[in-house]
Amino acid sequence: MSITRPRYEDVAFYKDVHRLITRQLQGERRGGDRNVYRCVQRIAPLVGEQVPPLSEFQAVKCQDLSPGGFSFVCDAPPEFETYAVELGKSPVLIYVTARVVHVSELRHGSRVQFLAGCRFTGRLAQ
Repeated sequence: MSITRPRYEDVAFYKDVHRLITRQLQGERRGGDRNVYRCVQRIAPLVGEQVPPLSEFQAVKCQDLSPGGFSFVCDAPPEFETYAVELGKSPVLIYVTARVVHVSELRHGSRVQFLAGCRFTGRLAQ
């Protein structure tokens, strides 16, 4: 896989993400622009221009998903700024890049977790 940088005219990328979201969220849409998307997807740290091997991808719990980005819940603040993201379910998978744009603390009684909001920045060519 290699990284291809997005261009604003890269309509195919956004159509792919939109199609994937539509398939995954049928019957789960709750109104508004935000799509609640509680499922498990896989991410891997993206360091420089190197695409991580598939063995480095780890499961994360997604919270929200839109054509522009997604958020996930983790037990510690994310260690990296950019990630490779695997979206979908086999056999329909797409790989994109995303940058963490904000991190919020979530408290569940005495348990602390973090919500990382990410913006899609590109796609990974397969």
